[in-house]
Amino acid sequence: MPSALQVDMRPKSRLSKEAYDGPDKPLIMCMVNSSSYQRPPPMTYTYHQVPSNLCSHVVFPLTGAADWSDDMLHYDYTHKITHPNLYHEMVRLKKERPALKILVSVGEFEVNSGLFRYAAESMHATVQFCSSVLRWTLGNGFDGLVIHRMFARESPDQDRHGLIVLLQKLWVHFERHGLTLIVVFEPDTDVFDQQLLGGKICSYVDYAVVVSHGFRSDAYAEFPSPLRPRNRTNVTSDFETAIDRAMRSGVPIHKLLVSVSFDGASYTLDDKADHSPGSVLLAGRSEGIPGLFSRCAGALSYFEICKRLLSDNWTRVWDANAECPYAYSDDQWVGYDDAQSLMVKTEFVRNRSLAGVMVWDVSSDDYRGDCGPPNILVQTLYQQFQLVLKVD
Repeated sequence: MPSALQVDMRPKSRLSKEAYDGPDKPLIMCMVNSSSYQRPPPMTYTYHQVPSNLCSHVVFPLTGAADWSDDMLHYDYTHKITHPNLYHEMVRLKKERPALKILVSVGEFEVNSGLFRYAAESMHATVQFCSSVLRWTLGNGFDGLVIHRMFARESPDQDRHGLIVLLQKLWVHFERHGLTLIVVFEPDTDVFDQQLLGGKICSYVDYAVVVSHGFRSDAYAEFPSPLRPRNRTNVTSDFETAIDRAMRSGVPIHKLLVSVSFDGASYTLDDKADHSPGSVLLAGRSEGIPGLFSRCAGALSYFEICKRLLSDNWTRVWDANAECPYAYSDDQWVGYDDAQSLMVKTEFVRNRSLAGVMVWDVSSDDYRGDCGPPNILVQTLYQQFQLVLKVD
């Protein structure tokens, strides 16, 4: 069993946002999917591929464990077994670019879904949890924490009050030590249905991420992150609506980050001759065939999509309404973001004066440059934000 962390608990100065060697704002927070480290060659991802020169922050999601102890030893111990080299690689990234902020995200996976609710059950549990998280974050040399699934849909008012108190206590600890605290809102959260509740919650964090990707249908071929809806009956299924809901709930624009995904949503069509958006999917097997390296039915990494467009019998089509591309071949269909659609989204972000974007995730970019310039998608985000904010 690991020993307790020996941590310098003295207050520290808050890191300057101007440390980012790109534009001061919008920020580009780059999520790295740790499972990409287990891909088969030649697409095995390593810390060498992380585009740290293009990212203001690098975020590593941790699976961890469902429980925790005084110093979250179970959580830490479990992660070090499953990904033993990750902490060492994060240290290397910091040495290469000292201005880079390294964050970890927790709660994204179902195994953690009850962690925060348990910690919010009593003031004793809240205080103990906040102290443990602070020691764990400082002891591992992280610059902050990204929290997922803290405010699930239709949480009882009593639970929600306890979670807000928990977040407030955590914020006090983090601010005192110069750490960054970020909360992620899922697209179906009902927090944004209540006037000013989003603003209240965001008073205790540095940034709030609105998940504006990953929209799917079980019956029809749809885009995972259209700029605007094709069907107004599903009001949370597009980029623009997700952001508008957050702003109406009081989330301040200078704290509002939106998500962009480098993975496409793939489907199997019922009629391969009908490949327009909204086409009917094959009953009982609607998800697309898994990619050779992403190995997930219903999803393809951008590096897999771009190579299919170059070498296979795939056709790319731009949808003017969604302002996203889709591609098809035989009965396979995929909606995704590319450099063209990301230019549209970056324009939307800067026109709204939002804080920036969080990328899910950079290991799905064409990071080897098999289809063109390496890391073309995150390069597009960076260049577009540089272009707008460049000072003569």
